[in-house]
Amino acid sequence: MEYNDFYKNARKIAQLDPNINKDQQEQINKKLKDLKMQYLSTNDKMEKGRLNGEIEGLAHAITQNETFLFETADVLSDTKKFSKYSYDTLNSDVKNALPDIINKKTYPVARDGKVGYLINNKFMTHGEIQDEIESVKIDQSSVNRYNIIRDDIIKSASKIQSSEFAEFNFKKTRANVYDNLVTQGNIGSMANNPLVGNRVFKDDLEQAITKGTYKDFGITDDMIKDPTPADNNITPEDAKVIYQAIEKNEDILANALTDYLTQSLSNNHYTNLRPAVQRNRKMNQYTPQSIQSNNTYIPQSTQDNNQYIPQATAYKPGMKL
Repeated sequence: MEYNDFYKNARKIAQLDPNINKDQQEQINKKLKDLKMQYLSTNDKMEKGRLNGEIEGLAHAITQNETFLFETADVLSDTKKFSKYSYDTLNSDVKNALPDIINKKTYPVARDGKVGYLINNKFMTHGEIQDEIESVKIDQSSVNRYNIIRDDIIKSASKIQSSEFAEFNFKKTRANVYDNLVTQGNIGSMANNPLVGNRVFKDDLEQAITKGTYKDFGITDDMIKDPTPADNNITPEDAKVIYQAIEKNEDILANALTDYLTQSLSNNHYTNLRPAVQRNRKMNQYTPQSIQSNNTYIPQSTQDNNQYIPQATAYKPGMKL
């Protein structure tokens, strides 16, 4: 099932009455009837005991399961908690089983007093399934930490007087972002979900890569096997491949994401300086790269590795993101 179908299905289930409806009750009754018939048709005491336990367990599991289904569908259909990236990185067995689970096409089972499902022939409790979902949810705590850092930058910038030093301390801020944000959170979630307002690092970096050429990445003409544009610019398709390679190397991804977020904070710093401070800087004819405000992507000449750093939108208090 593709993400869009998965999302629509979960949303439909989340909007239903969480109580057992008539059709579901009939299915449950049929299942219980079948088990009772098996119980009556055997003289094996061990089998009778097993069937009796299954009947009691099923009744107990169904009662507990309604709350689990409603809560799970609610999370899966909330795009602020569970995104396409969450879906793509979810445990494949759980992902494949969830549509039948939330649509009640498969029955819960009870083992050792715990309720859950058989997923790929393995028993998983409600809690274990929810833990798998929780592990790929959008990292909201990192979003909150970034916003705190951003707001502090804005507050400090707005207090600077025209006679004071007004330049952004990129090195110090970058170290703070790397140590207290990027390496402390879910880097995959931060890179693939909105973090700076409604901007997504993955999308911005792929766009930045297309602004460069293959030669910028050390790829010579004789190394290129597929058709390449005459201007040697990187195609959007190849940009996705390059991003996937970056994503597989967590150290490279962490540093690229750190540069991106620090650049965003730099933009916020300069954008929120008082007009008099900004005029004074212009008079000194000092225009750092970070003051760019056209949302384009430019190569960082100070970088040794020819990486392209996306320019994130600067934020002012009251701005709608």
